[in-house]
Amino acid sequence: MLLSLAENPDSEPVQSAWIGPILALGTRLARRADDFSGRQLIIAISVPSREYAAALVGTGWTLGRAPVQTTIDPLTVLRGALPRAHYRAVNATHVISGPFQGLDETRPPARVTLAGHWAVDRMEGVAPVAEGDPAEKMLRPTIGSIGRLTGVDRDWVRRLVAPAADLAIVGTKSWISDDLEAVLARGDDPDGDALATLLLPRTEKSATWFSRIYSSSGFADQLPLPDDVSLTILDGQGAIRYLNDVLSPIVVCVFDRSVADESAAEQVMQLRNSRGEPIALSTQLGWAPPAGVEALGFTVAL
Repeated sequence: MLLSLAENPDSEPVQSAWIGPILALGTRLARRADDFSGRQLIIAISVPSREYAAALVGTGWTLGRAPVQTTIDPLTVLRGALPRAHYRAVNATHVISGPFQGLDETRPPARVTLAGHWAVDRMEGVAPVAEGDPAEKMLRPTIGSIGRLTGVDRDWVRRLVAPAADLAIVGTKSWISDDLEAVLARGDDPDGDALATLLLPRTEKSATWFSRIYSSSGFADQLPLPDDVSLTILDGQGAIRYLNDVLSPIVVCVFDRSVADESAAEQVMQLRNSRGEPIALSTQLGWAPPAGVEALGFTVAL
């Protein structure tokens, strides 16, 4: 079954055979990340044009990554909550994030003070947050046909309250933002999912998030990346030049063949030839590129 992409919610979706395999690359990496522990896995894909490639790989990754396995029962978590420690909560309409300021069980229903006052019995999940989120409250994201296809609808609350949040995408921010407006759907299903919903990038409006987006312009100032980043996607030649500075366990380089710049390709090949151990993508990763896309993989010592 073909997947489709629409440029935005008001555009007509277009089905294409290349969408599924690019999405599947991210999912395969998510599910086999531990197979290459101890070495850095680098995947380079060459596409006719960069549009949507990095966003789709990242979407496949977030769909394939399990949320943090922690207790999310609201009353259990809140009874053990530490004063002023940060927590994230999900109810039917919102995601709430902020410092814990008190739990009142003196009369039913129990209420918690967490970026406002909330009834605990209406919360579906609560989890601690290692660092404060940019926003205290956001509307709860909803998912559609892709969420049902991949099964993330069954643990959507857990994903929102305790996401893996271990993806970074580096590239031209305005281009990536345009890509995230696209809607991914299963065939002709009318209720597809915006890539922004499936990737949930961290912004000033985020009370929960799955990924970080960095501009390749000035990316040197963001290095080193946080230790919890497991996959870094370098979107385009301008981002790939930072390959040697990125130490996350998995790196995907997206080459845009519409850009006449061989320097980034030479950098990747030099790294593979000098320090790399090639891997067979079809057998070791269980993935093959679609028509029109070239790919290679190798590992290097961290």
